[in-house]
Amino acid sequence: MKYKIRVISFVLFFSVIGLSADEKEKLPDFKLADQNGKVFSSSSAKGSAYFLLGCGFKDVVLCRKHGRKIYWKMQTLLKDDDHVTFSAYLNLKEAPSSVFEYILQEKGKDYESILLDKKGILSKGLTEGKSFLRVYSPKGILIHKEYFESVDDTKVSELYKLVRSGK
Repeated sequence: MKYKIRVISFVLFFSVIGLSADEKEKLPDFKLADQNGKVFSSSSAKGSAYFLLGCGFKDVVLCRKHGRKIYWKMQTLLKDDDHVTFSAYLNLKEAPSSVFEYILQEKGKDYESILLDKKGILSKGLTEGKSFLRVYSPKGILIHKEYFESVDDTKVSELYKLVRSGK
């Protein structure tokens, strides 16, 4: 009888641990500067749907292209009362000096803000040759994630519907 109680206690204990492992992924805590030195904190995105698009340093052009497409098309769809925040970031943890030189040279071109993750805080999940989009609810819970090799108007419309559905 003692053996059965121990087994049941063991199973119940690990069932409880398993439940906490299945919790929804939350918005990572970060504070990063963009190419112009302006600092953005993840805490300032709470209360809004949050689009977080990331790329490795080799994909800076891809990230900029996808970020622009999503951001500008989404602006034509969103209403004034929609609360949505957009950020794009580059993982620069192992980037060579030439990447930093490129970013410095491009600084004067008045590109949209791109966060520079010099320590690799947000590097988890990035894949070379693709951008990685995560969408968080206003409460900071992950509601969608997807990799892109290309982004078109249809995809942005799908993302818009996701945000409008209030997930």
